[in-house]
Amino acid sequence: MTAPTETALLSPDEIDAYHRDGYIIPRWRFSPEDVGRMLNAVERVIASNPDHRPERLVCPHIPGGATKPIAGEHHADFLSFGTTVGLTSILRQLVGPDVLMWGSQLFCKPASIGMAIPWHQDGDYWPIRPLANVSAWIAIDPATRENGCLRIIPGSHRDGLAPHVQDNRQNIALDQTVAPEHLDEARAIDLELEPGQLALFDVYLMHGSNANTSGKRRAGQVYRYMPSTSLFDRSMPDKVNASGHQVKYQKRPVFQVLGTDPGANTLVRQI
Repeated sequence: MTAPTETALLSPDEIDAYHRDGYIIPRWRFSPEDVGRMLNAVERVIASNPDHRPERLVCPHIPGGATKPIAGEHHADFLSFGTTVGLTSILRQLVGPDVLMWGSQLFCKPASIGMAIPWHQDGDYWPIRPLANVSAWIAIDPATRENGCLRIIPGSHRDGLAPHVQDNRQNIALDQTVAPEHLDEARAIDLELEPGQLALFDVYLMHGSNANTSGKRRAGQVYRYMPSTSLFDRSMPDKVNASGHQVKYQKRPVFQVLGTDPGANTLVRQI
């Protein structure tokens, strides 16, 4: 994996921008060699799981995945991508000295038929108390406007969690969206990323993406990180989401990617 370098560290201005805007695209990126490994891992996990929508491969870094079971021997690669030193150097600045990785998802939009992702805030879904998280969205393929790149509303995190409503449209990867009266889509911007680039964003930032109607696939992998001062709440009841996957948290392992203090969290694996 990519070696640690000083360029991984965010400048004070970049840290200020993250807190002001709710996101940052750092100068540091994964190397071409890393991207090659990511592409190989994506091909393997998709080939091993033909019954999965490739936008809904939840936690490929865990053997067997989460929600709908994921087949194949790819989890060690996906775990290594989310724990590489350049990325964790940035997380130390944004999250703190003791950081847990509790989730991930491969959002691989096939050419021409890739699903849209409605406007949402991640905190509407998650069992983290108190709610605190940084997401790292890594471009594996080129992410462009044409193939459904990540879209965000800068500064939307500053107002906290907005009401969300059920979204029953077809060909969408999530079933909840920000209530229309709380959404100012005119402020949205597109985050076009080259393979190996990443965007880090706040748990309250409003984001989504359009359907991929282009002739080019768009694969991106996102990782979820929380400070160990928060609790991964395993008491939340199981549920079945709109895609028919069972969401349950009682036995999901979390990984200590920085520091040694897990706080009150359980089932913690040291990296």
